[in-house]
Amino acid sequence: MSNCSSDPQRPHLGIGRRVGYAMGDFGCNFSWSLISSYLMFFMTDVARINAATVGTMMLISKAWDAVNDPVIGTLADRTNSRWGRYRPWILFSCMPMLILNVLCFTTFPSWSESARTIWALATYFVLVLLYTMVNIPYSAMPAALTLKDEDRSGLASARMTGAFLAMTILSFLTIRVVNWTGQGDAARGYQTAAIIFSLVALPCFILCFLSTREVVQVEYKKTEYRKMFKALKGNTPVWLILGAFVSWGFMQGGASLRMYYFSYNAGNSLMFANVMTIQSITGMVGTLSLTWLIKRFSNKGKICMWAFIIGAAANFICFFLPITTQAGVMLYYMITVFNGYSAGLVLASLFGMTPDTTEYTAYYYGVHAAGFISAFINFAFKLGTAFCTAAAGWVMAGLGYVPNVAQTPTVLAAINFSVHIFVGLTMVAAAICMYNYKLDKKVHADLCEKLERGELAPGVVAEIGGK
Repeated sequence: MSNCSSDPQRPHLGIGRRVGYAMGDFGCNFSWSLISSYLMFFMTDVARINAATVGTMMLISKAWDAVNDPVIGTLADRTNSRWGRYRPWILFSCMPMLILNVLCFTTFPSWSESARTIWALATYFVLVLLYTMVNIPYSAMPAALTLKDEDRSGLASARMTGAFLAMTILSFLTIRVVNWTGQGDAARGYQTAAIIFSLVALPCFILCFLSTREVVQVEYKKTEYRKMFKALKGNTPVWLILGAFVSWGFMQGGASLRMYYFSYNAGNSLMFANVMTIQSITGMVGTLSLTWLIKRFSNKGKICMWAFIIGAAANFICFFLPITTQAGVMLYYMITVFNGYSAGLVLASLFGMTPDTTEYTAYYYGVHAAGFISAFINFAFKLGTAFCTAAAGWVMAGLGYVPNVAQTPTVLAAINFSVHIFVGLTMVAAAICMYNYKLDKKVHADLCEKLERGELAPGVVAEIGGK
């Protein structure tokens, strides 16, 4: 058995292939970032659904999203087509996903609140499944594109650059497009924005499909879910990456209140657009810097650790800024530069580290599970996001949040704490995980060499085959 052959499976990935792969996450973020940044606010302040109800809806939908991740990941691993395992999922799932992207930002003011709630839950419920069908195979694909460690990091860097470029466009344009096309009708404005961004995303997915090739040949042998999960037992690199992603999911839950923070604490919703634009631009710098940093550091985990520390410090400082003053606003913009850079470096590092666990798992457990591992990590990330986003809605409602009016000091304090202190604490937890990550370049290269020779860890029975 050989999991790592030397020539065709280690192609040089030129700029065209990297850009093509990056277009996938560029397209994904016209859904993901739009949903994560604006949907909760849209539901409470535009669709006028109770905040506690929205929190419960988020929990149900995101928990469903987390549950279906391992299923889709395993189905992708088992796919065998002339286009490969993962690319067909992107091609055939992207259009239905983008249609639901628009429907999620469609509401009917004349309907009762119960009817609006059912509509919102149903559309979001379907969207998260379709998004999984695109994003899980996409996330697993680097393991099938190349075995080169640096090229995988390059793909992760390109991917996150595409993601942050999409975030930059969304951050700068969304509120402006809503105001311009809605002309006072926020419901129409958000729907129009969703249509525009979905139309931009569609050709990106097609380009991603056309410009990538799955060249790493691993013969898939059907493996029971029990054996897949057994491969997680004692799999330290996977669990440490999972811990970092769970922390990132908690951070996303706290950050879901950012639109509320700028609308009510700062009294300037356009500032949200400006901050997110700065963060997205500096995030791209962070992702691009990984390609340079990875050549100088042997352990991606240490790079990721320091990025988390920088982000935590930035959020702690922002908590204390007088955000209603000009000086406070300017300082917030300046600190956002560091926050954005750290976020870009974190995500590029984590996504670059995940494919390396494929060879670790193959050697120590005899299982090829790139899609399953990617899905399992996404499962944990989304479950963390689900609980924290739901808790945010429940706390807001419990403290007396009422949309479109001045909020009480208690509500404002809770929003500020969630957006900054809570987020900073989750980054500290993630930094601790990365401090303990030991799967560096030397270890990974050694594993690949052993797999090339057909070796497995003592006592391991292969569940994979190959050339």
